[in-house]
Amino acid sequence: MSPSIAWISGAALPADRPSTLGELFSRCVARLGSTTVLVDGELGLSWQDLDLWSGRIAAALADRVAPGERIAILAPNGAAHLLVELAAWRLAAVAAPIFTGFGQQRLRALVAELDPRVVVVADPAHAACAPPGAEIISTARVLEWARSSVRGIDRPASARTPCLIQFTSGSTGAPRGVVLCHDNLASQQAAFAQLWPEIGAGDRLASYLPWHHSFGALAERLWALCRGATITVVPGGGRDRQRFVDTVRAVRPTVFMSVPKMHAVALGEHALDARALRWAFTAGAPLPEELFAAYQRLGAPVYEGWGLTETSPSATITPPGSRHHPGVVGVPIPGVEVGVEADTGRILVRGPNVMLGYHRREAPTLVDGGLDSGDLGRWSDHGLVLTGRADQVLKLGNGEKVAAAEIEAALLAHPSVHHAVVAADGELIALLDAHAGHRMSALADAVRAANAAEPVPYRRIARAYALSRPCTIENGQLTASMKVARGAVLSMWSRWTSEGGAEVVAIAL
Repeated sequence: MSPSIAWISGAALPADRPSTLGELFSRCVARLGSTTVLVDGELGLSWQDLDLWSGRIAAALADRVAPGERIAILAPNGAAHLLVELAAWRLAAVAAPIFTGFGQQRLRALVAELDPRVVVVADPAHAACAPPGAEIISTARVLEWARSSVRGIDRPASARTPCLIQFTSGSTGAPRGVVLCHDNLASQQAAFAQLWPEIGAGDRLASYLPWHHSFGALAERLWALCRGATITVVPGGGRDRQRFVDTVRAVRPTVFMSVPKMHAVALGEHALDARALRWAFTAGAPLPEELFAAYQRLGAPVYEGWGLTETSPSATITPPGSRHHPGVVGVPIPGVEVGVEADTGRILVRGPNVMLGYHRREAPTLVDGGLDSGDLGRWSDHGLVLTGRADQVLKLGNGEKVAAAEIEAALLAHPSVHHAVVAADGELIALLDAHAGHRMSALADAVRAANAAEPVPYRRIARAYALSRPCTIENGQLTASMKVARGAVLSMWSRWTSEGGAEVVAIAL
């Protein structure tokens, strides 16, 4: 018997929309022409430039890469990175960007899993990550090809032709390579064009979100380019705070897309110009209410979205012009259906945005034609409300079950808590990473406040611990998309309970 599922559908997509990237980009070239859409340092590129340069790179790669074969990209955000992806898509090949901040061992493993024909590197040290038989090409050489005089080429592709592999963040396990097709990307752009038709030439974005991740590559970069806005690459991404702040100030974004951590930085440094900013967009984690209030003081609405790498990435977005409702992550975008199982709360997604599958892994089983997101939620009068992860429902010693995300959200509402991981050890425990400048006593206050607001005794934190070092990508406790790597944090706590050490400090409640 199939489960009872409450499905809600987004608006219909236009019947004449593009279903391949070649058709989408041809329309962009015709519509936007010489308008500058990408700024990378001293380099400014229009759609005419992107078309010409990527065609030349495709011609250089044609004898190296067959349709369906993979090009691994180990390079930061920038013109060379984008041009390689565009060239791969013109060749009906598959671009596969990988976060270069991973250690060499992990990089080698991910590149080997891809089995690429070509590995593009910006840092010569990353050449060692290429598997035997793969050709190593520098980003400098890519740009030389772009400036050559050869004639560009294109291969035919269909809506379902694979075009991109993006690895999941690994916040709940080992990263998986998500295989996306032309229509996954094209359908998202048609949906975004319906949601924000006013965005176009003259709009500005500062791009720090990493392009190996779906939020930065597809929801921000590809959307801005296809709308004709100018996207400026932030040198060093968001890891160099001062360069990030300086670039945002210089660009004066009309749209600012970010994860909560960098929303806090941009607002705290007064980097955003209220006279220029149309709106802000947030995803990846709940945005604290004080940051919503800060944007309200600037006169800028905040839109929130939910999705997965597996959904290209957007599935729901708060409708433009709607009021903010805490906890609501929007309604289905055009062309997409989202369902919630009545008994379990599992969230399902179906539509042209759903991935082809995982690279060299078993395809997930669909439920009523929908992809099981692994997230839990419920419908409210205003849209979808997330309540946790199916794999993070904790079973306590008394047999009761608790969604970790609900307790973590209560802790994160306190200004002292930067990251929180809630787990079960008979009773609920909390592992907390403090915001800079906050003392242990502030973390204790955060736990006491969450417990005081919780009417159900077994849902209160019994023991709490402070992490001695901040969660970072370098120590493995943050993923490349700045999410807490729960497994790494819990492994550290487990070692501490058995071996001791200075990595964790018990908080007196």
